[in-house]
Parts: sequence; structure tokens; C-alpha cells
Amino acid sequence: MKTMLILCGGVLCLTAMQAYAQETTTTNASTATPETVINSEGPGMSSTSMSGGTAMNHGKTRAEVYQDLVHSQQSGEAQRLNDLFKGGN
Repeated sequence: MKTMLILCGGVLCLTAMQAYAQETTTTNASTATPETVINSEGPGMSSTSMSGGTAMNHGKTRAEVYQDLVHSQQSGEAQRLNDLFKGGN
């Protein structure tokens, strides 16, 4: 009896999976953009970053990073951050 129920359940599952597979192939044939693609999260194309600064389309070069370091040290910004976060030696 249990074997018969398991076989019937398996046939029912296979039939449902086949019907679902046929249903999705016919709905994907449409040219409309799926709702999940429209509402998906991803990297934004905004002009500002999450911190509020302008978004950069490329990474900084070593020279640019070094110039930022030198500028922050000269302006005292690096020392203020060290004092704020108790960094440094």
C-alpha cells in the first residue's frame, strides 16, 4: 500500500513539474521585460555614491591615492580621523 502511494505521489510530482516547465517556456517567449528584471537590485548608475560624493566610473591610480594621502596629512584631516577613532600609535 505504501509503495503504491509513493509511486502515485512520484507520478503526480513529475506531471506537475512537466506542466510547470511547459508553462514557463511559453511565458519566456514573450518580448516583454520580466518584472524581476525591472525591480532587481544592482549597481546603480547614479552620479553620486552612497557616501554622497560623486561616483567614480574607474578606480584611482596609485598616484591619485598617494596625492589624497598627502593632502589629508597636510590639511590635518588624517590627524583628526586618528584622534576620532583612536587610531595611530
